[in-house]
Amino acid sequence: MRFKLTKLAVVLSTAGMISIPVFAASQQDINNLTKQVNALQQQVSTLQTEVQVHNAQHKKTKSKTTTSYVSHGKVVTGPLIPTTPDTSGAQNTPSGGSLLPTSGLTYLPVDLDVPGQSFVSSGPYIGIPLQFSGSNLIINNPSVNQDVSLLKIRKNIHQRLHALGVTEEQDHAHVLLSGVVEGQAMYKKIGGSSYSTDIDLTNATLDAYILGPSDWLSSLMSLTYDNNIGTESGSLANNSRDLNSRVLITQAFVTIGNLMKSPVYGTFGQFYVPFGTYSSNMVSAPLTQLLARTKARAILLGYQPENNDGLYGSAYVFRGDTRFSTINRVSNGGINVGYRFHLMGDVIHSDIGGGVIRNLADSVGMQDTGNSAGIFNGFGGVNSTGNEQLQHRVPAYDARALLSIGKVDLLGEYITAAKAFSPQDMTMNSVGARPQALNAEAAYTFDAFARPTSVAIGYGMTKNALALQLPTRRYSMVLNTSIWRDTLQSLEFRHDINYAASNFATGSGVPVPASSGKPDNAITAQFDVYF
Repeated sequence: MRFKLTKLAVVLSTAGMISIPVFAASQQDINNLTKQVNALQQQVSTLQTEVQVHNAQHKKTKSKTTTSYVSHGKVVTGPLIPTTPDTSGAQNTPSGGSLLPTSGLTYLPVDLDVPGQSFVSSGPYIGIPLQFSGSNLIINNPSVNQDVSLLKIRKNIHQRLHALGVTEEQDHAHVLLSGVVEGQAMYKKIGGSSYSTDIDLTNATLDAYILGPSDWLSSLMSLTYDNNIGTESGSLANNSRDLNSRVLITQAFVTIGNLMKSPVYGTFGQFYVPFGTYSSNMVSAPLTQLLARTKARAILLGYQPENNDGLYGSAYVFRGDTRFSTINRVSNGGINVGYRFHLMGDVIHSDIGGGVIRNLADSVGMQDTGNSAGIFNGFGGVNSTGNEQLQHRVPAYDARALLSIGKVDLLGEYITAAKAFSPQDMTMNSVGARPQALNAEAAYTFDAFARPTSVAIGYGMTKNALALQLPTRRYSMVLNTSIWRDTLQSLEFRHDINYAASNFATGSGVPVPASSGKPDNAITAQFDVYF
């Protein structure tokens, strides 16, 4: 396009000069004009030669592997260039792709041919290190600390553009789309009863990451599909699972920060607050996540060091759903701190940390237990199955550690309530319950048939969690692999030991289904496609 504009400028300039009245031009003026026209024609000839060279190089480049993305209704292609993703702190650091798409010489989201314009492109799913780079297959992404992950993605884009001598256009927003589609085939034998089988679409999520319009502004909106079975939860019109699929916003937040210029950032909106990390190699969510992961409409202030190693932390506040009077106030919040380091080059990585939250009762698992009408369905349960007004707050503590030594990963997390609930709010064997949960896993990553593969074993434990319908012990093992790029295939066996049949519990004064005292067994095959 720029070459065509140059030709047009030459023609217009020549026409303007020829249109000078003849009677006003001397022979010397005519000679000068002739020299200028000849010089311009020589420049045009040179530019035409450059265009021919450029086209030849472009044809040669197209013979290599290419990728494409959409930019204002046109398809722009470019070669794939290898990169080395940062895999330290894998549960919080997106690996990106081992091959990143380019347009000419630059990395998304800047199109050099259309400077100053915004466009929509696709990118790696946030927090899933599954590329063919030997990264550890941490497959259960808990969606915690996504604001930090997004800031790291943007920092990576800035660094790549700066290395290429390219500056992002100011005052223009870019949209980076990513998502996942997940299906499962399941076999379950619950509490000694007859077995059941199922095939289900268990996850379909679309994330929109908006960069801009300022270097300091980023935002995320996450849409997900709900596979709720219907009126058993009191939310839909009938029990037809296939007819009741809904789409809802799970997260939507704005982050103010620029890790290239400052380690301090802030986030506000609806997101999972950073109490716990809940990383796992398993298909099933860890018991710690089922107990304590908390989604809120909150304000957060955080600190992230310039490099991945070092001390990091954040503090947040939110109102929460539970209350202690008839008036709702901002009365919940917490602190999260941690330290990352590596030793012996990149052989050993570690991330240790902990946190505190003012009231555990606002966690997703305590707000909704998934029970049907007539029994305790969490503090947020409707139709007399729950009560948000509690007698007192129940703070909770989190301690966690992740250690990677070569191809071996060890992780552990422990969460406990700081004190017991009032017997009017939650009980275990007639006394106030003090829920606790533990998750510990070991994994080994290797290549099988030139594909990244991992095997892992896990152990989980809870105490005083019968009211939340959690098992007292869990043993699990899983095989994960990635046959095709941006996909995961998993096969998991899970063995849950339930609370003894002699135990009983209540929540909000409402009874909880009695435990069978018998174990549950489940086999799950899962297939994920990421984009």
